[in-house]
Amino acid sequence: MAAEQAAVEAAKERIAREIRALHPRLIEMSHAIHSNPEVKFQEFKTAALLAAELEKEGFSVERGVAGLETAFVATWGQGEPKVAFLAEYDALEKLGHACGHNLMAVWGVGSGIALKRALPDLKGTIQVIGTPGEEGGGGKVIMAKAGVFRGLDAAIIMHPRDSTLLDRGSLAVTHFHVEYFGKSAHASTYPEKGISALDAVIQLFNGANAYRQMMKPGTRVHGIITHGGDAPNIVPNYAAAQFLVRAREQQDLEELEQRFAQMVEGASLQTGTQSKLTRGISYKVRVCNRAMIETLRENMEALGIPYETPPEEGGVGSSDIGDVSQLVPTIHPYFKICEKGIPGHSPEFAVASATEYADGTIASGCTLLACTGVDVMLRPELRERLRATFREQLGREPQ
Repeated sequence: MAAEQAAVEAAKERIAREIRALHPRLIEMSHAIHSNPEVKFQEFKTAALLAAELEKEGFSVERGVAGLETAFVATWGQGEPKVAFLAEYDALEKLGHACGHNLMAVWGVGSGIALKRALPDLKGTIQVIGTPGEEGGGGKVIMAKAGVFRGLDAAIIMHPRDSTLLDRGSLAVTHFHVEYFGKSAHASTYPEKGISALDAVIQLFNGANAYRQMMKPGTRVHGIITHGGDAPNIVPNYAAAQFLVRAREQQDLEELEQRFAQMVEGASLQTGTQSKLTRGISYKVRVCNRAMIETLRENMEALGIPYETPPEEGGVGSSDIGDVSQLVPTIHPYFKICEKGIPGHSPEFAVASATEYADGTIASGCTLLACTGVDVMLRPELRERLRATFREQLGREPQ
């Protein structure tokens, strides 16, 4: 045991040195991604940049995995144990990197490279998995169904935020596209001859708002109108909206989905329109591995990284990492990159994702994740604890 601990500590010291050497290049990569934001499944330049960097380090890179052009799996070594660092890199429509995925990309790549350099006599496999389309595309959901994450001892990813948290939980979510079909007419001369599809959409929003009083804690329904008509003097014969339905528990999500479908039909009946409800992709609830969270905590404290206890309510979103966490031991901590109170998915957070402060978190974030990866790679008893904890939390074996 003493020899094992000495090997772990020596590897962590090498990691710190390697990341110091890598840091300038990682900053360049982060800024390159930030200044050229690419939305879901269009991250061609970013995926090429990350894959090329990993190939320079000797990783074997498979591109276009799971049928996704901008997904990749970079592999170093072979056999077990097997640890993967996951990278996200898609941007938001019109907001750019307002979720800080440029940092998630370099945290994943930098951690994988540093761990590989720190373990020259590696027995096992290190992977960096490029996962596109998190923002509404469900890249990890698609990759999970294709078996990309199968056999991992640990899947490691970290998200930027205005505070550092070991875990925050998540909401399961389902995307819906709603369409209503009515009848056009002159809105002033013959309004009685028309059937307003826009009225149906408005009724749907009213129905969702009225139901909020009865919704369970932790459930959410929110949406936008994507088409409301073509001109104010024409009764709209077509209108459409997009909604997200969320819940803390899968059963609650399924119940809310059924109620939402009833709302859609109810608005149709009230307005005399025809409706079409199209179910989009779903993300499962994230279940982070408690044993790996404790290992992360130990590394945070050893590195002198402060962290907070999250509030009991609020501040919870959804991510396709939930589907990965249902398959293999997974962590998804949050790392402070900006001043408190700057919300994600805002122009201010997009700016914050490429500041000098954020650049500094590239080194500390990579060190934290790579050190956690070392623990998994070199400590057999920890790997067994991860598996046992997975069984306790999810009631089944990792896949």
